[in-house]
Amino acid sequence: MGATLLDEDRSMLPEIRDYWTKRAKSYSENVRFEMEHVNEHLWMDVLEQYLKGIPGNRVLDIGTGPGFFAIGLAKRGYQVTAVDYTGSMLEEAKKNAGALAGEITFLQMDAQNLDFDDAGFDAIVTRNLTWNLEHPGKAYREWHRVLKKGGVLLNFDAGWYSYLFDEEKALSFEKDRKRVKDAKIKDYEDYSESDKMEEISRGLILSRCKRPQTDIEMMRRAGFKLIYTDERIGERVWDEEEKVNFASRPMFMLRGVK
Repeated sequence: MGATLLDEDRSMLPEIRDYWTKRAKSYSENVRFEMEHVNEHLWMDVLEQYLKGIPGNRVLDIGTGPGFFAIGLAKRGYQVTAVDYTGSMLEEAKKNAGALAGEITFLQMDAQNLDFDDAGFDAIVTRNLTWNLEHPGKAYREWHRVLKKGGVLLNFDAGWYSYLFDEEKALSFEKDRKRVKDAKIKDYEDYSESDKMEEISRGLILSRCKRPQTDIEMMRRAGFKLIYTDERIGERVWDEEEKVNFASRPMFMLRGVK
């Protein structure tokens, strides 16, 4: 772990933003399914369990995408601010929120450069975001900055594209695809622009790192304490199709306290 893990010369933000702009509608369809599916209750049970004891109810959802976390938490009485770098994703999130849209503050913002004052939030939640950042170490420092003392970060992610740099993981990834085909279920890797996402991921730091160990070190450097990791959280929040699709890329949860 050195400076090379924190710094890149070329900004990929425009390329990443353009990719997610194209995927906003199709990705939103997946989230709407989750909102009406058992996944919503599974995820919210986990969030509420690990948000217990936070100083208040102000929650920042970073990389909200089509709004899954923001909407679920707003339904349960949390005061939610949701940010995303892609304007099209925020539009989808507002649509998905329906009558709750007025209860959630939606803002377009870079997760690595938050336009908030220090110590303004009681908790931060984020899902499937960190892998997609150019400067995750900087992001963790920003997230620590905007949390109140005693505030909590809940980060859910996986080594989604580690198979691009690890031969053994690449073989496991291909076995997942075969199991999906044999089970005659939806292949979550079969979507338009998948090649483009692989291309982008080759230039992203966390695709090349051991996770969540790298994240834990970044969190420590950022100032987080009492870091807790659950590397089997996917077993609690994924449905059966997801478990087959992502067998070789288990989701982990990181919880840290300021």
